[in-house]
Amino acid sequence: MSWGIRVVTDLFNTLEQKLELVLSKVSTLQEANAALHKTLGEKEQALKESEAALARVSREREAVRERIDKILNRLKIIDTGESA
Repeated sequence: MSWGIRVVTDLFNTLEQKLELVLSKVSTLQEANAALHKTLGEKEQALKESEAALARVSREREAVRERIDKILNRLKIIDTGESA
């Protein structure tokens, strides 16, 4: 009878050790997951900021292009008027 109790006790000890290991790994993975979520949020925010900056630069570039086109058109008018 003592031998049977000892086997059961050993099994419970082994099970308890394995459970502690699993719980430790779960905790570690939860911490890593939280860190990844934080990093993802930071990257998403940086992406939004970059997209906004790109849109602003594109608008500015288009405005500069329009101004250059107007200047070139004025120069054409002046050139055409002088040569006529």
